[in-house]
Amino acid sequence: MSHVQFIDNNKKVYSMDMKFTKVGAPARGLFCLIVSSVLLAGCLGGSGSSSDKVASPGPGSPSMPDLDEERILPIIFVHGTAGSASQYQTQAMRFASNGYPEDHVVAFEYSTASQADVGRALTGGLSGDLDLFVNQVLSNFDADQVYLACHSLGTAVCGYYLTAPTREAKVAGYVAIDGATGENCPGGSNCMGLFVDENETLGEVNAYVPDETHVQAATSEASFAAQFEFFTGVEPARTEILPQANEVEIAGRAVYFPANTGAAGTTLRVWQVDPDTGERLQATPMDSFGIAADGNWGPVTLDPAAHYEFSLLRPGRAEHHFYRQPLIRNSTLVRLNTSPEGSAIETNTQVSDDHAALVITRDMEWWADRGADNDVLEIATTSLLWPVQPAVNILEPAIGSGNIGIHVHDDQATPALTTGDPLPYFPDQPFQWGVDVYMPASMPADGTISVVSTPRGDTNRRQTLNVPNLASSAHRISLIFNDYIQD
Repeated sequence: MSHVQFIDNNKKVYSMDMKFTKVGAPARGLFCLIVSSVLLAGCLGGSGSSSDKVASPGPGSPSMPDLDEERILPIIFVHGTAGSASQYQTQAMRFASNGYPEDHVVAFEYSTASQADVGRALTGGLSGDLDLFVNQVLSNFDADQVYLACHSLGTAVCGYYLTAPTREAKVAGYVAIDGATGENCPGGSNCMGLFVDENETLGEVNAYVPDETHVQAATSEASFAAQFEFFTGVEPARTEILPQANEVEIAGRAVYFPANTGAAGTTLRVWQVDPDTGERLQATPMDSFGIAADGNWGPVTLDPAAHYEFSLLRPGRAEHHFYRQPLIRNSTLVRLNTSPEGSAIETNTQVSDDHAALVITRDMEWWADRGADNDVLEIATTSLLWPVQPAVNILEPAIGSGNIGIHVHDDQATPALTTGDPLPYFPDQPFQWGVDVYMPASMPADGTISVVSTPRGDTNRRQTLNVPNLASSAHRISLIFNDYIQD
């Protein structure tokens, strides 16, 4: 799976091919682990998960790695600006696919909704909250230490946390993902830096994913391989996810973005839908959850091959519909981001009875300025009442390669016309963009909006989500694409 290449007396480079590949297929891309003389309010998220649920490898698949039980400790992910546990959902499934207990990966979540919130994270103001969370995790798992995997702004949160010897003693290993740099590990901790830029270091052990971008560095196969080896001392047997065959248990949180506070008072309903239209297959939801202040919901048992709608009823407000690709393994880190009433996102979303409004997200940046490696994201709409809107690629070079959330709706300046122009407000927000696209809609829906992603230009690995063309005056629609591809 990987090989060792000795470059000189100071560096040992571990390299692994990776790409969005079929299980067992060769891949492309690279990470390098270099050993050199140079150099919340948190929430466990959902409930109901067994620590020994591990999918069996299929015929011809490698066996599980031989893990030292003493190195199997709880892993706490700490996200960055505008982030959440969502950026570690895929990694948690990869850990479980290599024999790591699936309930041992949790997340500490906090608000980045204001400059004051970000400032608090940057200056050590979350150390007390994180320490309470660490103590709770230690108690829950009857453990003496944890691992920290921290991304972006989260590396500031974790770096300050580790400066106190009593707190550092609770951490067996710390991975800083594309964030803080320095000659030494914070607090003398056992750390590894993981960066996109090969010129950046943290301490003496560093891993690099030079063909990736900032968020992707937290969610990719290459990033996982480096983290797994650092925490466990052995290479993973696989970097793809082992699907579960018959059913999966899914849980998570419904939260206000980007505060990560629970959407209290709302109700989450789960429906199986027709993958070709997004239409509900039952007259009543298969499950329903009242959302309290912690935002937790689940678990719900799903078919890993089926498509589902997660519908959030918000009293007195538009219903929020979430559609995502099938969830192929158990997960407690599913996040459904909605907006508080009167928020800037809400007031900057143009709505009407005649057009739909989408938010399309993926925890891997959409690339639009990388030539042959560009993503393609096409939207087409059919309607009985309105003219058909042919497929249009909404990723223009101006989007760059740093955004994971794209707001899509008809703008006020050119009604009923797709211009592809940037929408106001959204391009000024972290990791977000906005595009003017006319998607005719009605109440009830009379057609289908088809959204097709071609990741990194690979036309053989397209991903498709089809949803009803619901009018934006009474409905919000979020589409969540996986940050990985596998058949």
